[in-house]
Amino acid sequence: MSKLGRSIVVFCAMTVLLAGCKPSQSATAPVAEGGSSGAQTGGKPGTPTYVSASPLPNQFTTATITDPSLNNMPSATLTIPAGWKLQGITMISACTFSPWPVFRAYSPDALMQMRIEPVIGWQWHPNVRATFNAGCANLSGAVSAAALLQYYLGSIQGGVHVVGPMTVPSAYSQWAQAQAAQKNQLYSNAPPAMRNNNTADTAALRIEVVNGSFVVEERLRTVVECSVSTNASSPGGTCWARVDVLSAPQGRLDALVQLVDTNNLPHGVNSPQWTQAALQRQQQQARQAEINLTAQEQRESQMIYQQFQQIIQRSAAEHQAFMQQQESQFESAMNNANASMNAQSTAASDWVDYSLDQETVMNPDGSTTKVSAGFSQTWTNGTQWYQTDVPNSNPNGVLGGNWSPTTQVHGNGTPE
Repeated sequence: MSKLGRSIVVFCAMTVLLAGCKPSQSATAPVAEGGSSGAQTGGKPGTPTYVSASPLPNQFTTATITDPSLNNMPSATLTIPAGWKLQGITMISACTFSPWPVFRAYSPDALMQMRIEPVIGWQWHPNVRATFNAGCANLSGAVSAAALLQYYLGSIQGGVHVVGPMTVPSAYSQWAQAQAAQKNQLYSNAPPAMRNNNTADTAALRIEVVNGSFVVEERLRTVVECSVSTNASSPGGTCWARVDVLSAPQGRLDALVQLVDTNNLPHGVNSPQWTQAALQRQQQQARQAEINLTAQEQRESQMIYQQFQQIIQRSAAEHQAFMQQQESQFESAMNNANASMNAQSTAASDWVDYSLDQETVMNPDGSTTKVSAGFSQTWTNGTQWYQTDVPNSNPNGVLGGNWSPTTQVHGNGTPE
């Protein structure tokens, strides 16, 4: 993950409780309308028994949840109606790896509830052959909040009657849009290949379920945030979704919705100590991930460098062998050419000597002289030449000076 990506994860984790229901980080994909896992979206859930619930209080209290992953450190303080009880923890989402509150607040008679479910996350990367975390949802693209609620209905056991959509409070939608806008601002400074487009969508649905022998109305509300790559060569993305649930006996849900939305419940506030500890842990994880990535990159770089050196060495050896072969072929060709030229020159020079009735002799000093071809011996004193046919003839002592015999050669001076 890039440093920019890590900064966004930290931002999400630290702002987990700023609104009634909070985000995390994940991916998106089309889902079919309707439910699965036994939920029936359309069937009325049997004969209802009507019950009355305790009146809603107009006062509030606070309760604290802890983080088991940090030695049960108090992590957040939540605001709930006075007299209600709270059960909950801060937990790491299986797919987003960020901490989020999961809790249930309920009235003294337990007929009214306010719940926040664990974060649902998913991711998709078509060009990457990798196995992603088993805790991710089986989705493969971005989905709308309304479609996500249909996906969630499939996880509810028993009969479910879908009454219809509900209005999402504007403050809730604006909070979600602000989250996406802030991430887009962060990504705007990233290199083009690493930029993502962040979106946020919200939806709410009214349903009826059976709780024992009576009918309960519920509001399901969700926010879906997606971060989709804008790099065409590396498509993919991640999404997360959060579902919060309000439950009340039939006819009492609207009053509970009014109470929760008007007062922005649970209006969570993170503990400063927990925020610091969670941030430190996330930074340590990011550093370790970067160390692991750097070590892997170094290994890959070293391997590539070694392969490059091997290629260079092999290329140099092949070039040297090629040049030696070329040099050998050149020398052979030159020798053959010289031999051919010498042969042609020798024959031509001999023919000239023959046609002129002369011959060529080599003097003791290495020079050559053309003399008459009518004698078998030729002597020279360096300036004069003496020729005779008399065997064993020697002009020394008869003629003045020192005389030496010459050697007959070809007309071009090469030895015979």
